[in-house]
Amino acid sequence: MEISDSDFEYCFQGYQIIDCAVRSDDVFYFSLVEDYTKHPDWTGGEGPASNELKHRIVCYARDEPPEERWTDTELEGFSNILAGVSEVPKQQFVGSDMQGHIYVLGSGDDEIEQPLKKSPENGIKRGAITRLRTIEGVLYIAGTGRSVGYREGANQWTSLTQGMSYCSDTEWSTGGFRDIDGFSRSEIYCVGGQGDVWKFDGKNWSALHFPSNIRLHSVCCAGDGFVYISGYGGATFKGRDNKWKKIHDDTMTLPFQHMVWYEGKVWCTSDYGLWTIENDKLDVADVSDEVKVASGYMSVKGGTLLLGGYNGASYCQAGKWTVIF
Repeated sequence: MEISDSDFEYCFQGYQIIDCAVRSDDVFYFSLVEDYTKHPDWTGGEGPASNELKHRIVCYARDEPPEERWTDTELEGFSNILAGVSEVPKQQFVGSDMQGHIYVLGSGDDEIEQPLKKSPENGIKRGAITRLRTIEGVLYIAGTGRSVGYREGANQWTSLTQGMSYCSDTEWSTGGFRDIDGFSRSEIYCVGGQGDVWKFDGKNWSALHFPSNIRLHSVCCAGDGFVYISGYGGATFKGRDNKWKKIHDDTMTLPFQHMVWYEGKVWCTSDYGLWTIENDKLDVADVSDEVKVASGYMSVKGGTLLLGGYNGASYCQAGKWTVIF
């Protein structure tokens, strides 16, 4: 374990991980939300609205002295903060909740920035924010209603939403994004809705022909030169541009929450486990039970794969897994 009982109680007790992000091999971030099921007066059933719960951003700086490795910031009025890392213009944590409220931490900053603007105001938002992803050092953001854009600096976001058609009356259930990834800033893929897949070439968007209308949840532009897209029941497709083939059927209870490329494989996770894709075959990841219980959310950068979920957190470096808690 890499956390003391006192640090765990201070940072994590009474909260659950809802996302994570790797800033460097020595700095990790966790997005937490208050766990209402641990309240002494909770008797079951539906809990409070997310924006009524407390949220925390926890930073783990492994190269700091032991007494300074764990820090946290508590936030109110946010709703399920997604974790992202920007390298341009500064290397820092950038979080957005579903409504586009922004919190920034690191490289001298610790502040709540202006919320994302809506599409009619030349902003990004045409729906709920669903994913943050770093592509060539730039933080991109995607959401429902085919919302997409990127961050240039403090309170500076460039919208790419207007480059895509969208009709809320007819496409609210079939179109829109849950995830985004790219090989570069001139080849980006967004997925969501019912088989709704779009590609950005750095200037223009194009809707791709996709061989299924299942609900899509995650995408990974992998180091083997292929794009992996997964949806309902874990059904997974491999391809690029307009050529796709299914490599796994929808036989799982939950879709994959996150998919990333790490050490020559695609890694996939949900609340129910951790898997890898290699040679077009999906297998349960060959990791210990202590690592598996941390399944839920994933982030990768450099030589580090970070895993965090309801029951813990772990990371892998140079083929070795270390359990944080």
